[in-house]
Amino acid sequence: AREDADVQAAVKEIADKLGEDGRILVRESGTEPVIRVMVEAKTDHLAEKYVNQVIKVIEDKGHAV
Repeated sequence: AREDADVQAAVKEIADKLGEDGRILVRESGTEPVIRVMVEAKTDHLAEKYVNQVIKVIEDKGHAV
């Protein structure tokens, strides 16, 4: 999923929006069949919003159910 161009574009867009005020990490688990999405932002609301945006792209592309 991380190699998918649309997922990469979504992650880059969010990273650009966060700038120095946060970070985003998307990785496949080494022990479970899951993709982990982590966002640190100024507020919980922003973090949740950005996590949900990336998850939607991952789901829309068929990388997760």
